[in-house]
Amino acid sequence: MRTFDIQRRAERLRRRVLFIGPGECNVCGSRVRFQSVTEIIGGPLAAHGFPYTMDELETLNHRRYLCPVCGAADRDRLYKLYMDRFLEPDGVCRVVDFAPSAALSASLRSRADLEYRTADLMMPGVDDVVDITDMPTYADGSFDFFICSHVLEHVSDDSRALRELYRVLVPGGRGIIMTPVAPEGSFDEDPSVTDEEERWRRFCQGDHVRLYDRSTLCSRIRQSGFEVSLFGSSTFGEETFERHAIALNSWLYIAHKPDTDAV
Repeated sequence: MRTFDIQRRAERLRRRVLFIGPGECNVCGSRVRFQSVTEIIGGPLAAHGFPYTMDELETLNHRRYLCPVCGAADRDRLYKLYMDRFLEPDGVCRVVDFAPSAALSASLRSRADLEYRTADLMMPGVDDVVDITDMPTYADGSFDFFICSHVLEHVSDDSRALRELYRVLVPGGRGIIMTPVAPEGSFDEDPSVTDEEERWRRFCQGDHVRLYDRSTLCSRIRQSGFEVSLFGSSTFGEETFERHAIALNSWLYIAHKPDTDAV
């Protein structure tokens, strides 16, 4: 799906990219020089007049983005940090991963304590073909944890998607919700815009229908009934972020469904 488009383009341009500094990919365990996607991402943004620099976007280490061994992006490495620390083995945890990253998915499938499934509407090879805004395939409370990474900016009704994520999660369950996030005050949406160039200019990519800022993303997550917490370098340590090539302005949005379901 969307993440794989960037990864495939990065693979084709592997010999042209800039490598900066060694580090460790915590997804595959390799010692690597992470792969830059500055040209791949920055070129189209500049060409279409996107008003923010890549350094102003949260959780985008474009200079040290991809692991050249497994293809994990910086956000995959951030998710892995969280899941290793806060999703410790305690029985079997039922996890659903929407629009999964191949590298992180392979790592999570190897965990014996996870009952792990992948889901998407268009991506080939997933376990479940579902529309995240309407998922009758899943009963209420089907999962203990979900990953919804860079999906909400693509759907016409993100509120419906968030309500469905809330519904399929058990009370007390948690999930990762991530989107591109631009500086405060930048929020913009219009699902009626179909011109790809205009979407690049306003929403950061040709198949996005909105651009979030932090307050709007958190507000919409809370409106669906979730509590939301942010985890950054103060949680995991700046040295850990540097070692795994995660930018210091990276933030992880964790949605938590209250133990008592009041929605």
